[in-house]
Amino acid sequence: MATRDELYAKFGITAEAAQLFEVELGSLLLCARAIEQDWSFKADPDKARKLLRDIDRSTLGHLLRSLEKCVVLDDGLADRFASALHTRNRLFHRFYESHNFKIQTDAGRDGMMSDLEAMHVELFNAWQIASSMTATATAFLLRLRRKGD
Repeated sequence: MATRDELYAKFGITAEAAQLFEVELGSLLLCARAIEQDWSFKADPDKARKLLRDIDRSTLGHLLRSLEKCVVLDDGLADRFASALHTRNRLFHRFYESHNFKIQTDAGRDGMMSDLEAMHVELFNAWQIASSMTATATAFLLRLRRKGD
């Protein structure tokens, strides 16, 4: 039976996965724009700074839409990222509301923990996929830069 403290800790761990996914999408968008703008050969610090500022101010949904404009995501990956976005929004905007008074009982808290675990798995996996994509894009940029030296 989950305690309130365990429930709150699981919420925090799940929130961390959501934020890591969001940061990774921002990093991937930055890499994609660097490739698109050919910054590997001629850096443009002003445009990069502006893009980074825009990324930092963006919602996860906006980041995803911006990314889809410059990176082709197959339907399965696009659906997976869209589902992670939906899960993130449900976590931050509706989790406690949707569970209402369940926090008051042992069985209710256990159900909330199960929901958080499923959310965590989805968000963690989306983050891992985005992270692999960013690593690939970064390696590509570094190879381009080495060829240009």
